[in-house]
Amino acid sequence: MSIGDVKGAYFIKLGSGGEWEEECLEKGILRFGYREASHEACLAGDWDSVKEFWANFRGDVGVATRDTQQVRIFYEADEHSVFITFHGGRMHWCRPAGPVRLRDDQNRYRDTVDGWSSRSVGGKILGVDHLSGALLKVQGFRGTICNVKAADYLIRKLNDHPLPEVAAAEEAASAHRKALIGLMRLLTWRDFELLVELVFSTSGWRRVTEVGRTQKTVDFELSLPTTDERAFVQVKSQATNADFRKCRDGFEAGNYHRMFFVWHTGEVENENQNKAIRLVGPEQLATMVLDAGLASWLTEKVS
Repeated sequence: MSIGDVKGAYFIKLGSGGEWEEECLEKGILRFGYREASHEACLAGDWDSVKEFWANFRGDVGVATRDTQQVRIFYEADEHSVFITFHGGRMHWCRPAGPVRLRDDQNRYRDTVDGWSSRSVGGKILGVDHLSGALLKVQGFRGTICNVKAADYLIRKLNDHPLPEVAAAEEAASAHRKALIGLMRLLTWRDFELLVELVFSTSGWRRVTEVGRTQKTVDFELSLPTTDERAFVQVKSQATNADFRKCRDGFEAGNYHRMFFVWHTGEVENENQNKAIRLVGPEQLATMVLDAGLASWLTEKVS
C-alpha cells in the first residue's frame, strides 16, 4: 500500500494556537482563516485581484504575496497533495478533497480523502520522537501554510520506505556486529567473562559473587539495586542445547529472579518458555557491546 505520487507537501497550522486542531482531526477536515479575501475570486483563480486586495489590506506588497501564496495552496491543492500538522506528540497527515467551502463565520474548510491519520500507511505511529529534525523544524513557521522542504523524507516516512541514510547505517552496523563476533571469539575465556560483566554493568547490574568456574565456563550472580532482583548468569565460550538445558534446570531449582545464558560460539535453540530466562547469543551480545560503548575495549583486548 502506498499514498502514490505526491505533487506537493505542506505544513498547516489549524487555527491560532492550534484552536481548531481537535475539531479538524476528529471531523477529518481542513480549516483555514484569511476570511477577508473574496471566496469567489479564490474559487475563480483570480489571484491577481486577491494579491491586490491583500496589498491594500496589509499595506505591504511582500506580505501580500506571502498571504496570497498560502491562500492559493489551500484552494488549489488536490488529493495528490499532503498536508501535515502536529498534535499530541504525533505528526498527523491528510489529503485534501473537494472544493473549499465557507462556514457561517466566513472561515474556509475542506474535506479530506480519508480523514487525518497519525500512522504511516503500514500502521507505524508517527511520533515526533521518531521524526527527523529537518521535518520537525517546519513547526517554527510563523504563517499558516508552507511547503515542507523535507518532502522526500516525509513521503518515505509515510510510505514506510527505508531512507538511504538509514539503510546505509543499518548495513554498516550489521557489518560491525559481525566483526565484533569475530573479535569476541579471539578473547581468552577470562576476558570474555570480563566483557560480559562490563556489558551488564552498563545497564545497572552489579556482580555479587562467583558461583562456579571451569575452563571456558563461568557462573556468577548479579544484583539490580533499583529492583532488588538477583540474577544467575552462565557465560560459555562454546554452547550447546544440552548446556542450556542443564543451566535452565539449575536455575529453576534455585532462588533467583532471572537467568542469563551467554555464549559466543555454537547453536542454541530458543526452546525456552520461561520469561525469566534470557538467551544472549553472539548476535545479540554484539549489539549489546555496541550499545554499551565497549567496541573499542574489545578491539584493544585482541590487538
